[in-house]
This record gives sequence, structure tokens and C-alpha cells, in this order.
Amino acid sequence: MTDAGPSMPTKKVCQKLDIVFAVDDSGSMEAEQEAMGTSIFPAFARRLLAELPMLKDFRVGVLDACPAPLANFHTRGEGGMCQFESGAVWMDSRSTKLVDEFACVGDIDSTDTNCPSTDANEQPISTIATALEPTWHGPGKPNAGFLRDDAILVAVAITDEDEQPMPQRSAREVYDRLLAVKGGDANRVVLLSIGGPGPYTCYGPYGTATNAVKLREITSLFAAHGRGVFWNICAGSFEEGLGKALATIKTACMDFCTGVGTAGCD
Repeated sequence: MTDAGPSMPTKKVCQKLDIVFAVDDSGSMEAEQEAMGTSIFPAFARRLLAELPMLKDFRVGVLDACPAPLANFHTRGEGGMCQFESGAVWMDSRSTKLVDEFACVGDIDSTDTNCPSTDANEQPISTIATALEPTWHGPGKPNAGFLRDDAILVAVAITDEDEQPMPQRSAREVYDRLLAVKGGDANRVVLLSIGGPGPYTCYGPYGTATNAVKLREITSLFAAHGRGVFWNICAGSFEEGLGKALATIKTACMDFCTGVGTAGCD
């Protein structure tokens, strides 16, 4: 009988994702918000589970793109309370009503925001960072318990203008700020940005979008580590953009689990 030799170890993959969507809630984003509930999220959820079969769960927090005065995850949409099955301020992939929950909260209600100008409503990446910093994520805070040490953070920023942090920060400063919520580890954060490709205003299925210079710069810093994807909002076909993001998430999941016995891997 021939000895087949030792079997090859199975490649580990991550089991958990923490996903945050921040959506510009300016009036020009109405069509994009409708698409989130009807097509963007359902497609994203289906493909996550199909392409990462070892994924045990993912959770999703939704924000508008203004961090002031509150950066707590939304639990209601324009139509009222969303009643998440999770009992938390985020949705859980194990919910039996996940698509309905996202359709509800995806209809962004930003009545509790108080940004000083229209531009201040367009800082999705900065708002994600604010929501996950100790001020909002620490013990007893609105978003406490969302961010897990054994999960990859997936940040999704959607705007038809540009990242306009207030007070002003450079692309590098915004990048560093988001990384800091995961201990500065670029391998544990994936950024999907959806915005205008420039250099001029573009026209697409959802209307117009201006040149998202800073949004692209921030995304390129993540892309330098293989963790950033920028998608042209005027191209439509968000599913194609999500496909590119999912390939990046899959790579991040594999890299996350290169250590034998890494927590959150299988």
C-alpha cells in the first residue's frame, strides 16, 4: 500500500465581517438610496455568502455622511423604525428579514444630524471613522459592541460629490484616522468608495456626480495595500463594482488568516 503522505492543510479564511455603509443624504442622492435597498445590498449579501462560504456572519451598520452631532448607527429610515431582529443598532446576517431591514434603513433618515453646511453632509469616510472611535464605540456608547477584534472591517462610502471632512483634513489624515479604529493595521480594513471619477461632472443612471478628488486619494492609499476599490457612480451597474470589492474582501480574508490558529478563522 502506497503512503499518500501528509495531507495539505486547508487554507483558513475569516469568518466575520463588520460592514459600515455611509451614504451622502443630500437631495441629489435619492436615486442611489433607493437602489441601496432594492438592489445594492441584496446583491452584496448574496455574493458575500456565495464567494465566502466559510463566512459565519456579517453585521451591517448604516450612517448618513454627517458626523455631527451624532454618529450613531441608524435604526430608522424615512418610513419609521426598522425593528432589527438583532436587537442592536446594526443588522445581523442571520436575520430572517435582512433585506427588508436594509430597505428600511437604506432610505436614509438624517433628521438628527446638524452639519453647518451642505458640504458638511458629504464626509462619509470621516463619519465611519467617527462612529467607530471610542467616543461612539466605547463602553456604554451608542455603537458599543459593533467592532470585533476577530473581524475584517469593510467600509463603504457613497457620495455624488467628494469627501469633505470638517475640520479639513488631508487624504492621509482621513486614511490614518480610519485605520486607527483597527489598531493601524491596513490589512484589516477594506474600503469601497463609490463616487465621481472626474475630471469633470459625470452623468449616469442616478444623475450627476462631481469630481471626487479626495475620496479617490483616500481610496488609493488603501489600494496601495490591496485593500481599496473605487467605483464610478456614473457607470451604474453597482453589482460590478461590488464584484470588484468582493474580490478584495476575499483576499483580505485570506491574508487575515495566514497565522495558524488566528482567532476568527476556520
